[in-house]
Amino acid sequence: MDRRDEIAKIAHDLFEKDGRLHGKDFDHWIEAEAIVKAKYEKGNKSKSGKEVTASKPEKKASAKTVTRKEVAKPKAAKKTGTKAKTTKMA
Repeated sequence: MDRRDEIAKIAHDLFEKDGRLHGKDFDHWIEAEAIVKAKYEKGNKSKSGKEVTASKPEKKASAKTVTRKEVAKPKAAKKTGTKAKTTKMA
């Protein structure tokens, strides 16, 4: 099983553990990535305690990670309840 499949399985397990609530898929995926990353970092420690480098280093994000809430559309402005007056032109 490759890492992506492992992350997907753990994310699905988290989804089920969280009561199968929809809309938290991104949060479950990020948490699953952290779990898998910690697992592999722990596994890369040699007996002397020094970390062994992985054959394929993970790419680091160059930009800030954006959450769904930050990307969401802004809410519409509240209506004030007054109507604009129109003038009749001759």
